[in-house]
Amino acid sequence: MSDPDFEVSSTPKTILDLTELPDEQRQLMNWIIRQHKVTLPEIVNNQNISQEVAQKHIDDFISQGLIQVINEEETVYYQPHFKSPKKSRLPQNIWDKLDT
Repeated sequence: MSDPDFEVSSTPKTILDLTELPDEQRQLMNWIIRQHKVTLPEIVNNQNISQEVAQKHIDDFISQGLIQVINEEETVYYQPHFKSPKKSRLPQNIWDKLDT
């Protein structure tokens, strides 16, 4: 069952994957992370880049699984999409003993 108002094109990445981006894209992703959710016009206005360049970066981020597309009413938003850190496979009783 898929939700047409919520798209994810690729497997989510970790925040460490940002280090592999070129400087301009890394700076843009850092800004998007701080904003939590942005529109294309907000990117263009706040980052002082053309709409074409902004859209290319967004397309790259979507294909890499770094952001997800959210359709709310008439507006398309982009928000960071990172997978959660893996939880430890150690049983809780071992962690409890290590804490003492």
